Amino acid sequence: MSEQENMPEDFIGDIPVELVVELGRKKMLLRDIAKLKTDDIVDLEQTMEAPLNIVVGDKRIARGELVKVNGRIGLRIIEMIGKRSAE
Repeated sequence: MSEQENMPEDFIGDIPVELVVELGRKKMLLRDIAKLKTDDIVDLEQTMEAPLNIVVGDKRIARGELVKVNGRIGLRIIEMIGKRSAE
């Protein structure tokens, strides 16, 4: 029996990954980034109402919106991307 056959089915589900919520992105020249200082504002070119991307690794997995949860920031998932429907 191979080592793979001995692993529980949910083994991959137990691997920790970093989930990132992107407020926005902007391409800038390195010289302009070097000039940034305290109190400067970077226009992310995204509206306040636009959904936020939820990323794991380099892959966008969902979109969401900010919500307030007991005085803290939370995220409501509004769309899962590419998730297979439960069968």
